[in-house]
Amino acid sequence: MSAQPLLSVRGIRKLFAIRGGLFRRVKAELRAVDGVSFDIAAGETLGLVGESGCGKSTLARCVARLHEPTDGSIVFEGEDIAHKSMREMRPLRRRIQLVFQDPMASLNPRKRVGSILRDASRIQGLGGSRQEERDRVVELLDHVGLAAAYADRHPHELSGGQRQRIGIARALALNPRLIVADEPVSALDVSVQAQILNLLKELQEKLGLSILFISHDLGVIRHVSDRIGVMYLGKLVELAPAEAFYQGPLHPYSQALLAAVPMPDPDAATHADKAIEGDIPSPINPPSGCRFHTRCPIAADICSRVEPALEHHGEGRQVACHLVTTSTTGGPTGAQAVRTFSRE
Repeated sequence: MSAQPLLSVRGIRKLFAIRGGLFRRVKAELRAVDGVSFDIAAGETLGLVGESGCGKSTLARCVARLHEPTDGSIVFEGEDIAHKSMREMRPLRRRIQLVFQDPMASLNPRKRVGSILRDASRIQGLGGSRQEERDRVVELLDHVGLAAAYADRHPHELSGGQRQRIGIARALALNPRLIVADEPVSALDVSVQAQILNLLKELQEKLGLSILFISHDLGVIRHVSDRIGVMYLGKLVELAPAEAFYQGPLHPYSQALLAAVPMPDPDAATHADKAIEGDIPSPINPPSGCRFHTRCPIAADICSRVEPALEHHGEGRQVACHLVTTSTTGGPTGAQAVRTFSRE
């Protein structure tokens, strides 16, 4: 990985106006993403996880510029793309491509697979002769483990896993640098999920891709990510190398998410003390201070008054929690230390 990040996101906010009444006036604002910052290096996979409604898919769409952020910067290959017009974004879209959650909804049901893959290049003015286009389609299908004969099929003739492979092939058609994968395996059977995850890892190594991988499932995201980011109610609450994260997350919310992952070992601890109680608050009127304090089992008085910053805690870890401290050796305290932290 190079020292210069491929993607650098700083302070991204995305607000949606809630309108009502006779004249459709703005009554409130929904804070879908509220001040998120992170980097993705060349060849790296950043896994972004959180409960439904935490803002991770909105963040992904901001990075791919399907949404224009309300505030903040998105620097891709040294260029800020956060507020570029649709016309200015068109040549940049070759280098940032998406893989969607539902391949059936994202593929044109009236077109054959070959036409779907050719259109991606033609729209960007990259189409060649008919033979060159046919060769490119066969190459793309080979990349995703499908035979050339699939070019003549319609999406409804394919299985869910095969359709998602076509979605990935379409994303690769323009030779992108960054793939934004928004819940790419959540609609698939468990056995097919593993195949798609392995395919993404193989393609990353073969083509040198960077991937922003969105998921609500820590069990899935573990197999593809170099680093893990945890979002809660529009905020990034923890960012850590994958190995360190799974050995011991520091934020209480991260601990609860990891504890909810089914354990194959029947003798393993159940971590019942980490279960999250209550419902996630509304992003229209989020709690003051730390947004997780209304559900946090160790919340102190400061948590409701002061919003914690995402701070470095050594070993490449960043945590937004008042109750995470740094040990005398310079490293962050473990998960047990967070749980037993004395209340203020």
